[in-house]
Amino acid sequence: MVLPAPLTAVIESYDTDIDEKLLAEQKATTIQTTLYHYTTALGLKGILESQSIWFSDYRDLNDPSELLHGIAMCRDVTRGLANGSDSNVVELLKIVDELMTQRNFATRLDFFIACFSTERDDLGQWRAYADNGRGFALGLSPRFFQIQEKKGKQPDDNVFVGPVVYDVAQVLERHSSLLEPAIKVLLHEVERGCLGNDAVRDEFMWQLARSMVAGKLIWNCLTTKHPAYKHEQEVRLIILGSHEVLRPFIKTRIRGSDVVPYIAHAMPVREKHSIAEVIAGPAAPADAERTVRTLLESFDIDPNVAVGRSQTPYRAV
Repeated sequence: MVLPAPLTAVIESYDTDIDEKLLAEQKATTIQTTLYHYTTALGLKGILESQSIWFSDYRDLNDPSELLHGIAMCRDVTRGLANGSDSNVVELLKIVDELMTQRNFATRLDFFIACFSTERDDLGQWRAYADNGRGFALGLSPRFFQIQEKKGKQPDDNVFVGPVVYDVAQVLERHSSLLEPAIKVLLHEVERGCLGNDAVRDEFMWQLARSMVAGKLIWNCLTTKHPAYKHEQEVRLIILGSHEVLRPFIKTRIRGSDVVPYIAHAMPVREKHSIAEVIAGPAAPADAERTVRTLLESFDIDPNVAVGRSQTPYRAV
C-alpha cells in the first residue's frame, strides 16, 4: 500500500539524517596516507598492465565469516534493544532481523570488494595474499581513496571507501546509532496516533526497517571484520548494487578449482604520483628490486617511485 504523505516524509527525513551521519563518518576517516595492496608478481604486473584493480565477490574473500560477522553483531544489538521494549519496537526489530540475512542479500544485491591496508610490511598479509612472502605490496596514493562527491555514469564507477572496524564495542555502537533513531521515530508516530490503522502501521514499519537495511546496516556489515584480522588494518573499496545492474560488468577468473566472479575497476596507476612505492616481500627473489624497476620502466612509470624490500624476517617453506 501507499503510505500517507506525512508518514512518507518521516521516513525520508530519517533517511536524510542517517545519510548525513554516514557521510560525516566517511569524511572523518578520509584516507590521507599511502595504502598498500598485497599481491603476487603476476598480480602486480596485471595491475600495471591493465591499470585496473579486480574487485572480488565478497564470498570469495579469505575471511569465511565475511558479512556474517557484521550481521551477527547487528542481531546482538536488536535483541538487546527488543528486551523489555514496546511491542511495536519488538515488531520493527523482528522485521530488521528478517531482512538482515545473507540469503536475503544474495537474492537482491551483489557486493564486490578490493582490499588495501595501511600496513606496508605485515607478515600475515605477505603470507595470505602475496605468494607466501614472494610477492609485493603496491603502495598507492591517497587520491585513489577519496569520497566521491559526484557519481559516475556506470554502476561500477561508484566505488565506496571504508576503513574496516574490528573492535566489537565500536561495531555494536555503529549498529545502535542506526537502530535507536529509527525506534524513536516509530515511537513518536505511535504516540501521535498516526499508526492506529494496522495496515498503515505494518507498511510504515516495513518501509522504516527496509530503509535502515538498504545501504546503511549493510554498509556497517561490509566494513566489519572479526578482531582476529585486526593486524591487517584494512581499508575497503566496495562496489554494491543489484545483480541485474552489475551483471554486465561481472567477469570470472579461475583460482585453483574455483570460479571467482570479479569486476575490473579502472585505476590509472601509471599516472605520475599514483604509485608511492613498491615493496618486495620477505621471501621475494634476491634481485626482486631490480626486476621491479624493469617492470615499472616497461610501462613508462615515474623512475623516482621508491622500490624497497620487507624488513620482516621470514623464510617461505
